[in-house]
Amino acid sequence: MVPFIIYWAAIIVCIAWAALSVFFTIFYLARKENGNLWAFALFNVIAAIALAIVLAIYRTWGWGITQYSSLIYLILGVLVGLSVLQAILGREPKPKNA
Repeated sequence: MVPFIIYWAAIIVCIAWAALSVFFTIFYLARKENGNLWAFALFNVIAAIALAIVLAIYRTWGWGITQYSSLIYLILGVLVGLSVLQAILGREPKPKNA
């Protein structure tokens, strides 16, 4: 029962983080503060690494929890894709010299 709870807690926390990250991405893009997106891209990579570690542990030890859930792969893809998008959008334009 405990492995089941840990597995789904990791997935739910990463879903909540991805939703919060999307909200703040839109918020900072609307305010033209693109430089802040780099921090969210870094945090998304950290969340993806943590979720990948959970996936590796559960696949290696064979508790059978991941056999009926491909949601973890979807969340990993969303986090990585969001990281790339935030890294691209987080670039600040270079100031033009007079």
